[in-house]
Amino acid sequence: MADGGVSSMIMLVTSLLLSGAASVVLIESWGNVAEANGDNAAERVANAETDVSFSGDRGDVFLNTAGANQEITLFFQNTGVRSLDKSSYSIFVDGVASATVGASTLYPTNGVWAPNYVLEVTVSDPSFSYSDQELVIVTIIVESTSVDGSKGVDSETAEVRLSV
Repeated sequence: MADGGVSSMIMLVTSLLLSGAASVVLIESWGNVAEANGDNAAERVANAETDVSFSGDRGDVFLNTAGANQEITLFFQNTGVRSLDKSSYSIFVDGVASATVGASTLYPTNGVWAPNYVLEVTVSDPSFSYSDQELVIVTIIVESTSVDGSKGVDSETAEVRLSV
């Protein structure tokens, strides 16, 4: 009987030690899950607060046919809550990534693409061969400035009519 009591006690102590070690691992894992969920929530908030829209008349987008490559002048407004990174955006015309020609212009010109501000961008690509009144699909992808380590992303796509 004494042997049964000692072996039961050893099993009990061993079980308690293993349970304690397992609980430490579970608590640490739960902390990692909670942290990841917090990061994910911050990114969702950043995405919800980041918004860009076309500005100006989509039926009368300036097409410059003079020069070696055609140029299209577009206007985009920050319609979100967060400031947008005016150096971190991509523009696609009919699915073709287009290079920005010259410097983009911000209205008003304070240096920050803040909410309700408009950015004027001229894009070009050697493959452009458009004519007056032609319809094209333009997409812009923007990224907000970092707030507490989170950046939001948004995109806008619209059909526009080019005008010489």
